[in-house]
Amino acid sequence: MRVVWLLLLQFRNHSRLEARFEPGVNAVVGPNGVGKTNLLEALDMAVTGRSHRARRETEVVEFGADWALVRAALQGAGREHRLEVRVDRTGLKHLRADGVPTSRTGFLGRAVTLWSGPEDTQVVAGPAAERRHLLDGLLCQLSPSYYDTLLRYHRVVRHRNRLLRAQAPPQVLEVWDEQLLDLGTRVVERRAKLVDGMGGPAAEWAERLGCGVVGVRYLPGCPPDPQLARERLARLRREEYRRGVSLLGPHRDDLEIRLDGTDARTFASRGQQRGVVLALRLAEREIVREELGEDPVLLLDDVVADLDRERTRRLMRALQGGPQVVATATDRLEFPCDHVVALGSEVAS
Repeated sequence: MRVVWLLLLQFRNHSRLEARFEPGVNAVVGPNGVGKTNLLEALDMAVTGRSHRARRETEVVEFGADWALVRAALQGAGREHRLEVRVDRTGLKHLRADGVPTSRTGFLGRAVTLWSGPEDTQVVAGPAAERRHLLDGLLCQLSPSYYDTLLRYHRVVRHRNRLLRAQAPPQVLEVWDEQLLDLGTRVVERRAKLVDGMGGPAAEWAERLGCGVVGVRYLPGCPPDPQLARERLARLRREEYRRGVSLLGPHRDDLEIRLDGTDARTFASRGQQRGVVLALRLAEREIVREELGEDPVLLLDDVVADLDRERTRRLMRALQGGPQVVATATDRLEFPCDHVVALGSEVAS
């Protein structure tokens, strides 16, 4: 699958922007502040139905405007799709897929984007939520039903936490316990399968990029066996009442990332962390190809900023002749390619 065309109206700093993309590597080039990252954000939003950068999605609406609109045309495997996302200043969001209004569950599944930007170092160095987001960001695109399960699971956790804080009787909690375990087990199984499939490709890509020996290990927040999970939940009951939060479930999962046998979170430099996450993203690309039979679109935001010259050279060699890539750069020489989307008036030649 590849993106052919993108239209932005009143999206962040772009009152109107139309861009076309070709197969292979595309570079979005321009000086700082012209909206290169915003273009990538819009492209990602057109495929996933949400912004991964904004805390509140109304942030994408241009200052002084009442709404923002993103439209994209995609092609792949003999199919074409037209996707549209409109965000109103009031907070309402409207999704359309091939001209038909739909929910986010119905919106997902037509294509997959994989984003890697400067914030990716938080996947290694940040809290566990960043690593869970790495897994869920792909799984929700691969399987809209997983997105629905995850959404329901988090609703159960929020409701159960309110009951714990209110010191509700155990018999009331038991109803929510069953939903927690049922939905949580499904999430854990899917995440475990994904991490198991990522290990080999991530190690191979890390070697190709000159990052060292990379290993990943899934650390589930609850046992995959429902009976063991029930027993552990019963043992945690008193502590849950005391703290007012649910202490078992995939909302407490983590992903261990090791580099050359050491904890990458503690011992890897920023450049090494960026290289490790790139290896994970490229491993995800292999998984998408295997599961869907077509490639995702790889979005690389300022990827060379944290990489040394040798790793940058290795990355460019790995990307040439592969699936579609859209990458930002201040100088077109950073990403030598045949197709350039130029933003701003002072683009390096």
